[in-house]
Amino acid sequence: MPVITVNWWQGTDRQARRELVAGITDIVTRVSGCPHEAVTVIVRDVAPDHWGKGGHLADEPRPRRGRR
Repeated sequence: MPVITVNWWQGTDRQARRELVAGITDIVTRVSGCPHEAVTVIVRDVAPDHWGKGGHLADEPRPRRGRR
């Protein structure tokens, strides 16, 4: 009984979540051999002000770096 948790930014629509769940379920069943009904996918919407990357919250503007 695989349980997969996906954390992504809040604001994605229902259709995108539906496609994500279906795609993950397909891959897990193909790789593991378990039936679709055994796969659980939990999608968690995370607000950008609760998501940090590179030492900054995702909702904080940062200067863009130029290309080298």
